[in-house]
Amino acid sequence: MKTILRVFLYVSILALLFYLIRIDYVAFEKIHINYYLAAISVVLLYLGFIFSAISWKKILNLHDVNITTKQAIVSHGMPTFTKYIPGRVWTILGRAALIPNNNNIKLLSFISLKEQLIYLNLGLIISIYPVISTPGLKRYSVLLILLSFFMLLTLYLKSLHKLIEKTWNKLFHRKIELPLITKKEFISISLYILTYWLIWTMAFYLLLCSVFGQIPIYYSFAFPLSVSLGLMSLVLPGGIGIREGAITLFLITNGIQPALAASFSVLSRLWFIVGESLIFSTSLFLRKRN
Repeated sequence: MKTILRVFLYVSILALLFYLIRIDYVAFEKIHINYYLAAISVVLLYLGFIFSAISWKKILNLHDVNITTKQAIVSHGMPTFTKYIPGRVWTILGRAALIPNNNNIKLLSFISLKEQLIYLNLGLIISIYPVISTPGLKRYSVLLILLSFFMLLTLYLKSLHKLIEKTWNKLFHRKIELPLITKKEFISISLYILTYWLIWTMAFYLLLCSVFGQIPIYYSFAFPLSVSLGLMSLVLPGGIGIREGAITLFLITNGIQPALAASFSVLSRLWFIVGESLIFSTSLFLRKRN
């Protein structure tokens, strides 16, 4: 498993480089950036990644898997670029495989999936705010609310959870195991996840201000909206295309010129990659210090 993971880590970096090569950097000529605000936003972005590693440590602790904060950062940060490989399995499996002295990969992957689903569920709930606040998107708010509520019930209501598993098995003749999240797990981990959602949202707001100046605060919630939609795509690597499209649509709907909105959406992806590179570098540094 360690050898396979190492190969996928290398492949993920190549996939990231391929994405970077394809970016049209000429589009950024239309953007004027306040680098002071952009730098602060990167610091907050990095801080959010650190909190996401602490969240990973916390949910492991809830399942009696005890690791240090250092080990959490390493296992969380090392596979961060695997999301650029199509599919989500290595995002879930990658950090589970890097937990030291624990060979129960299936259990660790299930725990990892639980944390990711809570993260997604809270992201969808947070995303209701910017959709309702944007007149041109309000018609989608009912769909988003229903989706968030259905996911919430599926993950936490045992009877509905079992019904969906049973229905899936009958329809597709394949067994599926959905993680059932207890009230204790949800309450214990939600504060950590909401913390780094908030940090990232504020970081994104500063990035917006570095390009557009003072703008309404609700614009910043386009970030959790775009990330949540990206997470729901199982084919596109890292939500590429989905995230940029969501941010572009949101900004255009709120009066930003299409060309500028599109350029900013790509800039926001590069900004996030900088944060990913920082947490990856930190995890690599800490791992070599073992």
